[in-house]
Amino acid sequence: MIRPDKLAQLIEERRIVKTKLCEELEISVMTLNNFLNKGSEIGSNKLEKIADKFQVPIDYFYDREVEIDERWHIGHNVNGNGNKVSGDITLSECQKEIQHLTQLLHEKQAIINEKERTIQILLNNK
Repeated sequence: MIRPDKLAQLIEERRIVKTKLCEELEISVMTLNNFLNKGSEIGSNKLEKIADKFQVPIDYFYDREVEIDERWHIGHNVNGNGNKVSGDITLSECQKEIQHLTQLLHEKQAIINEKERTIQILLNNK
């Protein structure tokens, strides 16, 4: 659920004039006020501009928690907020790892196929 009060708090804490903020973000004062007062939809592009302006993740404006299933943990940490992502593994390293694992799967499948063929030969020789 979106939390317009979080934006209102940022504006108040940083003592930002709404009209000036709207000019900088190229949004109308009416759009901002409707969002702040009524929780009206503001749109992802505008919300992204706001998040960038205040240097917070877009998720900051939402009340949600995501549970991460440990089965999908691959031993690397990636942190991000929608605006910037960092971690101890790069995208190219992930792609290389996927290619390597795919190659291993093909090799294992070839071994399995050969063993099945050998079993069939042994069964037919009885």
